[in-house]
Amino acid sequence: MCQACVQECPVLIGHVDLISDLRRHLVGEGQIAGSPAKAMVHIGKQFNPYGRPAADRLAWAEGLQVPTAESNPDFDYLLWVGCAAAFDPRAQKVARALVQLFQEAKVNFALLGREERCTGDTARRLGDEFLFHELAQANVETLHRHKVEKIVTPCPHCFNTLKNEYPQFGGKFQVQHHSQLLEELVRAGRIAGAHKAVE
Repeated sequence: MCQACVQECPVLIGHVDLISDLRRHLVGEGQIAGSPAKAMVHIGKQFNPYGRPAADRLAWAEGLQVPTAESNPDFDYLLWVGCAAAFDPRAQKVARALVQLFQEAKVNFALLGREERCTGDTARRLGDEFLFHELAQANVETLHRHKVEKIVTPCPHCFNTLKNEYPQFGGKFQVQHHSQLLEELVRAGRIAGAHKAVE
């Protein structure tokens, strides 16, 4: 679904559109099964493809004293953690390190915490447009309620969805991948000792 096949195709066949249509048809006919069907059930019930309780979405940050949109309503950046960094132990290390770097650089940020849900990227890629639309609309409402303008995320899937797909639902935000903001902070000398590494 990354469009690489379309880019490389010598006769410019739109593979991704064809595959998306086939997947939507399978979902519409109730013919999707196995782990993709299970992931969509988890997203619909727990708002993440892992099937982990939505109440555990902030467990990865235990001991870090992360600010939420409720506790810090005047934040500059919303850190959209994403499902992987919230629930996958390997990705949690990235989220924890990112929070520590933001705290060191004195970035005024906040998380949605338990209010964060899957962006719907997985559902859309698997062909469940209805579930994607539900999630996108709910997330955009939440982001507007918290007056979000700038979003930073460690997840490339969330980055793409928030930046390129949410505008069609009224969600027009400035979205950065965490590596972009970290580079800005390093160049500004706000992360100790790191600026020499990029010179």
